[in-house]
Amino acid sequence: MNIIKAAGVVYKYTLRDEENKLLETHTALEELDLEIEKGSFVCILGHNGSGKSSFARLINALNVPDEGTVIVSGMNTSDPGEHLKIRGKAGMVFQNPDNQIVANVVEEDIAFGPENLGVPSDEILRRVREVTERLGLGMFRLKSPGRLSGGQKQRVAIAGILAMKPECIVLDEPTAMLDPSGRKYVLEAVHELNRREGITIILITHNMEEAVDADRIIVFDRGKIAVDSCDRPLDGTPREIFSRPGELKAHSLRVPVITELADELRKAGLDIPGGILTRQELEECLTALYSAKA
Repeated sequence: MNIIKAAGVVYKYTLRDEENKLLETHTALEELDLEIEKGSFVCILGHNGSGKSSFARLINALNVPDEGTVIVSGMNTSDPGEHLKIRGKAGMVFQNPDNQIVANVVEEDIAFGPENLGVPSDEILRRVREVTERLGLGMFRLKSPGRLSGGQKQRVAIAGILAMKPECIVLDEPTAMLDPSGRKYVLEAVHELNRREGITIILITHNMEEAVDADRIIVFDRGKIAVDSCDRPLDGTPREIFSRPGELKAHSLRVPVITELADELRKAGLDIPGGILTRQELEECLTALYSAKA
């Protein structure tokens, strides 16, 4: 069952002067067709300007397509009357958590979203307690978000979305401004929500290592799903996508460091399979090769 369906989507950015005269038009998405299964963990990759962030904003109805349709949980994002419901179903987490933190106390910020949805006060309190415990924010509940680290703030932003009881969370470069520790906390929290709650996760990132544990990777280029030299879409499991480093390079992307190292060792003559994704997999392959020669 699909939670998101984009059909023939075209989206354009326009630049106008002070007199509202059109100066420039840029096509961000061009005839995009894409479906995302409910409960899946999908990672969208692409270089700057590939259209991935534009697609994210269409899911949340922050923008609407110029042509085509985007359907979220059965609702058409082009219908203004559905926008509030859509934002309750598909939450959005941005790169900089400061851009979506609105209150001076953590628990008040988390309560902001469900309050806007008209959730009763006692239910809001229950949800706030629940999500702060789930994301390890209990000790920060009464603190000012301004006193938290970047990773902690990002977890507050995720908690605020989670308190709205969404079916889907879209994260647009959520770890780009975080240190390794903050990145680890945020990614662990997101994967836990997907595994335990069945929440659909759409992660947009430049970090190839963050894509390794996804169910599916989709590569964007020039406003649509990228294709390889044989005109096949770059849309598949992490192992399928990262087994094609040359095709990713053609789209200004790289494979994870471990995958690249394994590829270089294979080129050097070692009998290592393609699509190695983790350090553990590489260690096991090298140990097996060493044992066979011993």
